[in-house]
Amino acid sequence: MTRKGSNGKTGRPARAPDDKPTREKILEAAIDLFAEQGYDGTSMRDIARAVGIRESAIYKHYAGKDAILQMIFAYAEAHIYAPLPLAQNATGPDQSSIFRDMLEGLPKIIMSDPTLIKITRIMLTQMHHDSKVNKYVQDMYGERAHMYTEALFKKQMEEGKIRPCDTRALSMIFNGFRFSWVYWTFIANNPSPGDIGQAEKDLQASIMLFEDFLKP
Repeated sequence: MTRKGSNGKTGRPARAPDDKPTREKILEAAIDLFAEQGYDGTSMRDIARAVGIRESAIYKHYAGKDAILQMIFAYAEAHIYAPLPLAQNATGPDQSSIFRDMLEGLPKIIMSDPTLIKITRIMLTQMHHDSKVNKYVQDMYGERAHMYTEALFKKQMEEGKIRPCDTRALSMIFNGFRFSWVYWTFIANNPSPGDIGQAEKDLQASIMLFEDFLKP
């Protein structure tokens, strides 16, 4: 249906501010369903039903379920795995450290976005059931994460901000802790979004432990 605008031209009615594009609705519905019943347990028909469209309409926006999963990976890449801020000078007035900079913001990054919470659950629960999810998690939490954090720790060590150590081993221990924290916070202990302030407070002891062990 068309309407005549103020300029006398006809066209489609303007989209209401809260009327999301169909492509976005499909992605949101898929994230909800993948988080609830798994990637393999969700069909394109399930997604179409959740959006309120025909199954064939999905293919105007996505080539298939795998394309939707790739879009979920892209969302995670942009929001969870964005480059971390450079550590502040550990001798400065705020007494910051590389460990504080890399851990303290985790609760706010994930818990302030319900979509990220759902995607985190998809990653950690489906990695044992779907090879594509498993490969993505292995790549992101595995070698890529170790290379990135090891490079940061080496720079910190060269600048005298942490004591000399095996930076590869430190990277594996540190990333292991981060992975464990995410798992216990969002999968094992807390099925609800939880309280950001409490999560931040709970991380303080671990941050201080890293700082005490690795101070120069």
